Amino acid sequence: MSLTSTQRRILEDINATRPVSDEEANWAVTAGYAAQAEDGDIDLTQEGRRQVDSSQLQR
Repeated sequence: MSLTSTQRRILEDINATRPVSDEEANWAVTAGYAAQAEDGDIDLTQEGRRQVDSSQLQR
């Protein structure tokens, strides 16, 4: 699946620990690209990191 520029930005923001909205975080978690801890911290899954890494190569 190819990500939209908005979806790619969300993953890049999570990776860089920049704030994302609840809706953006929920999308990333639901899509399997991120995991959210009970304290609200969010981090990319291995698949999310792969998406960010591959998008940086395509630029």
